[in-house]
Amino acid sequence: MRRDTVLLISSALMLILSFAPFNLFVLAWVGLVPLFFAMDGKGPRGAFITGFVWGLIFSLGTIYWVVNSMYYYGGVPVYIGCAVLLLLAAYMALYYAFFGLGFSVTAGLGHVTRILFTASSWVALEYLRGHLFSGFPWDLLGYSQATFLHVIQVADISGVWGVSFILVLFNAMLYMVLKSGMFIRDRPLISAVTLSVGATLAVLVYGIYRTERVDFSVSEWKGIRAGVVQGSIEQSRKWDPGYKLETVEIYRGLTKDLTGEGVDLVVWPETAMPFFLQSDAIFAPLVYDVPREIGSYLLAGSPAYARKDGRVEYYNSAFLLSPEGEVLNRYDKVHLVPFGEYVPLKKVLFFIDKLTEGIGDFTPGSELKPLKLTDRRSIGVLICFESIFPELARGLTKRGAGLMAVITNDAWFGKTAAPYQHFDMAVFRAVENRIFVLRAANTGISGVIDPVGRTVAKKGLFERGAIIGEVAYKGGLYTVYTRYGDYFPLLSSAFSLLSLTYVFTGLRRSM
Repeated sequence: MRRDTVLLISSALMLILSFAPFNLFVLAWVGLVPLFFAMDGKGPRGAFITGFVWGLIFSLGTIYWVVNSMYYYGGVPVYIGCAVLLLLAAYMALYYAFFGLGFSVTAGLGHVTRILFTASSWVALEYLRGHLFSGFPWDLLGYSQATFLHVIQVADISGVWGVSFILVLFNAMLYMVLKSGMFIRDRPLISAVTLSVGATLAVLVYGIYRTERVDFSVSEWKGIRAGVVQGSIEQSRKWDPGYKLETVEIYRGLTKDLTGEGVDLVVWPETAMPFFLQSDAIFAPLVYDVPREIGSYLLAGSPAYARKDGRVEYYNSAFLLSPEGEVLNRYDKVHLVPFGEYVPLKKVLFFIDKLTEGIGDFTPGSELKPLKLTDRRSIGVLICFESIFPELARGLTKRGAGLMAVITNDAWFGKTAAPYQHFDMAVFRAVENRIFVLRAANTGISGVIDPVGRTVAKKGLFERGAIIGEVAYKGGLYTVYTRYGDYFPLLSSAFSLLSLTYVFTGLRRSM
């Protein structure tokens, strides 16, 4: 087997294993080094191809669950599911290909500038992937550190992007040291090592300090007891009309088990109720009775509809019910899943149908808004796919959400790595905004996450039950990230472009 092949496969495997459910996060600190050596000395074309091949292997290893979702729950033949997976993985691999291209053309830069460019360009490309064509920021490198609490605390300054940056910076430094034969003699290399090691230590020290400070601040917030219910309804039965009553009774029974526990708020998953809660005459009253019986607010996922200009629009929604059983407000999902909840360019792609069952194409909600429980307390809601977008959680927090709920139906993923990966993203939403997150998933993983990213209560995959967590409404602790948003990846993008401009300007002058 050729040297480059071994390097590419070993690098991709290390990065795959650094993510959930394996959580070997330490591998992310060294896993890119073989990739850098595989690209070393190659021209732009060779580095582009090397980056693409690496990205293809890595992407296939992390999003393989696409086939599972399409075949088992979308009714799509396996060969079509595999083709879609290959296309999506190839699309994601393009970002790593352009990373390789940048790595190659900046080979002549000084050590410090080059490691900064390498880390910055990686972040810039992750950010671009998170926004281009609706965005798919799945398995950003920083998410591999979800269980390394002291490292991820820096996300309250930079978002998840800063964690990706420090990982690539450290890998680039190791590559340069190993390439030098472990002889750190020249001043530029010493400067690069000092910068990388110093930045890593600064992140760790900051993490230790912030963990302590945030814990102290949270102890002074107004606390409540919250319940999260996981009904574990199989996707194949979820929209079966004959299973509606049993679904309702499962959620009613699990929630009533919380009676006497002093619970102030109960959260059900996305489309926990597979009918229109706003109008169903048979099943909706059974749901309205639940908060009255337990004396608690209830946040429940259900489809919704509205008539506009002679047509009916459907929404993926969350309803907030008062302890008196009244609908206080509703949040309609604003960022839908392309081909999952709607078909883009419907007039052109008329022959394609969406994967989700139940009703027609969803319409995106018109406003990102927290739901008010009282004049002083609001809860932000992220529905499924929305929780992978840092800017949405930030937007809700900035608009006054004192508590965050992530409701999702991860039954689509089956027993793959996806539910674990999806859960880890919610950890970062908690840290970025220093807010408690209640995550209710139909088949798991449900949990309660505190503002430093600890999972304080959890219900495993395909387990049925309810959990209770002591949470608190955010008390005026607004982070740099909440206030200023994605300035870090934007600065990284600017630095990358300036570096490339410098390189190409220098090339033209030398011609």
